[in-house]
Amino acid sequence: MPYRIGFISSATGPGASLGIPERDVARMVRERLVVQRGIIGPDRVRHPVDILIFDDQSSADVAASLARRLIHEERVTILVAGTLSGPSLAMVPIATEGRTPMISMASARSIIEDPATKRMRPWIFKPVPENLHSAQAQADYLRAVGVRRVCHLYENTAYGRDTFDSAQVIFGRANIAIAYSDSFERTATEFPQVARVRASGCPAVVIGSIPPAAALIHVAVRERLPRVRIVHGHGACSPDLIRTAGPAAEGAVMPCGKVLLAAELPPEDPTRAFNLRFVSDYQRFTGGAPISTFAGHAYDALHWSLVALRTLPDGLSLERQREAVREALERKIAPIVGTHGVFRLSPEDHLGFDYRDFLWVTVKGGKFTILPKDQWK
Repeated sequence: MPYRIGFISSATGPGASLGIPERDVARMVRERLVVQRGIIGPDRVRHPVDILIFDDQSSADVAASLARRLIHEERVTILVAGTLSGPSLAMVPIATEGRTPMISMASARSIIEDPATKRMRPWIFKPVPENLHSAQAQADYLRAVGVRRVCHLYENTAYGRDTFDSAQVIFGRANIAIAYSDSFERTATEFPQVARVRASGCPAVVIGSIPPAAALIHVAVRERLPRVRIVHGHGACSPDLIRTAGPAAEGAVMPCGKVLLAAELPPEDPTRAFNLRFVSDYQRFTGGAPISTFAGHAYDALHWSLVALRTLPDGLSLERQREAVREALERKIAPIVGTHGVFRLSPEDHLGFDYRDFLWVTVKGGKFTILPKDQWK
């Protein structure tokens, strides 16, 4: 019998710049599985694998409805969903109640960790670095370049608020003051917050947003404050940032996943070969689409799914398949190489990412390039 993976991304709506490459990865992996005739389990039984691909339209309500359908009607073994933190959080209780392993492609810590108990949600995983990781990398950079006061602007979404909450925690520990902070709507085209940033006199502005909103507020800051240092989070690591911001993007810095610049990785990096193959396959499949870290999130989530499915003996009921996949994700697949680093999942950590695996990246000549630590200034 075939295994079924339910895949939900935000291929339309505000999250489309992330969800489209994720959807394309799912289509690519689905095509590969057809050619390979599925996967082979530990007892040498071959199982076809179907990937059922849906669009949540960047809506929490649509995501929740799709999750229920995939779990209860389509009877998937694994749910890979969703692109954005809000829709992902809407699916968490549905996957939990349905006792179905869910691998999110979104960032917020609360997706995998219950904020009240600080314990891992037993059925939820994600291969996506968190805003806490991004904030720690930002703090290291800011301290290295001598910045102790920043302004923080973040989109008014679950993701954006999480970037600010994370910065408050990490920057506070690093003795970096947030002199001014404010949110903006993801659909905004005017940003009065920039005038208050200017009045605050911050030498650096940290932006917690995804493209295209991240690019639009970046342009607004750069136009009003040409000398201020602009630091993004890993959610901005997309070609859409450069495409939308244009020349204003020059000099922006941010921590990004290694997949973004796979060819520049040293030969000894454990992710280099994995990433080079993925980038080559992805660009061949899409006709040359530029790589983004979000495509990498989808690839990692599906890779984890297939590795876990390969541990299943033949003949398990659907309920036992779901339980066995959950157990494999927690205890059997780590360490596992991914597009962002080497992940070490455990019952205590359903992500297993080390923030030091981030690359520091800058925009130079209209392209992303690695910014080595000895060039921070």
